[in-house]
Amino acid sequence: MRSGLRILVVVPARGGSKGVPLKNLHPLAGKPLLAHTAELLQRLPWVDRAVVSTDHLLIRETAVEAGLEVPFMRPEALSGDRIGDVDVLAHALAASEADDGQRYDLVVMLQPTSPLRRAQEVTAAVDKLIKDGLDSVWTVSPTDLKAHPLKQLVVDDHGRLDYFDPRGADIIARQQLAPVYHRNGVAYVVRRQVLEAGRLMGERSGALILGDVPISIDSLADFERAEALLEESTPAHSAPDDTRPRPRKLVVDIDGVIAQARPELDYAAAEPMRDNIQRIKALFDAGCHITLFTARGSGTGRDWSETTRGQLQEWGVRYHELRFGKPAADFYIDDRLVTLSHVLALCGQPDPVSCSRQKSEPNGSEP
Repeated sequence: MRSGLRILVVVPARGGSKGVPLKNLHPLAGKPLLAHTAELLQRLPWVDRAVVSTDHLLIRETAVEAGLEVPFMRPEALSGDRIGDVDVLAHALAASEADDGQRYDLVVMLQPTSPLRRAQEVTAAVDKLIKDGLDSVWTVSPTDLKAHPLKQLVVDDHGRLDYFDPRGADIIARQQLAPVYHRNGVAYVVRRQVLEAGRLMGERSGALILGDVPISIDSLADFERAEALLEESTPAHSAPDDTRPRPRKLVVDIDGVIAQARPELDYAAAEPMRDNIQRIKALFDAGCHITLFTARGSGTGRDWSETTRGQLQEWGVRYHELRFGKPAADFYIDDRLVTLSHVLALCGQPDPVSCSRQKSEPNGSEP
């Protein structure tokens, strides 16, 4: 509570990120991105409740392990990439109040993509709203005048160049440009009445102007920059971090994951899936217990054990157990079904395949 106002923090973390798959679980400094926001919340004593809004079971599990509450799942209607923050926050407010019977006056949105935010910045945004009697406060940073809206250009379908804003034609000197700002993602603070009106910016909205905010993560390159900044800011003598994700017990299929699937069941001719074998090695090295479970021979009764063990050895697959007897089926349904990339993120490990591909890109961008 702050100045008699009950405060709800909402951490939005959907699973359908496009630039970096399951971005909120991608490891940063050895822990999922989401965990950095969880750690920040421990330094905000005025928060009455903090909840994660997600549509993904693995994100929910990771959030709970990091000490966050996930009392509800975000409905499918609010899970697309064109859903606005207002709808997500309004749902989280209503669902939280239905869960605990409390009434919250303020909602603070903390997006996991700003892992380097500081507790004092979030507190200052809340205090500004309260002190100045505002409806909402966004944290913003000054925009370089080189990127000022009046200096922006557009190119039409015929290749013709023009000013984005016609007033740009009259700009001669930088001194003619009024300062503009951009959201930096550190914090959004809004009164419940504003959300109930379907808005994130109220009639009386204020800005907490911050200097150079280090980073807002959208790409793998952003993760690398954030990692470097965290290493610079972490004292060499700091205590070991005991919040790192634990190794997992993994059950991995062979055909379709380690070996190319053979529709005609001629497993002897199967070819290895090198990228996934590299991922399994990384999980093995991270301390995960890996059991390979295969349906080879379960439909025909043929013994494929010698062939399979020979292939695994030849391909360099790392594992602890190999089990036969998995029932043959058209589909398998499992509430813990994940990809190898997802498991790497849950274990706080970078995807060795994605990282190597990124480094091979000429400009370092995502493939």
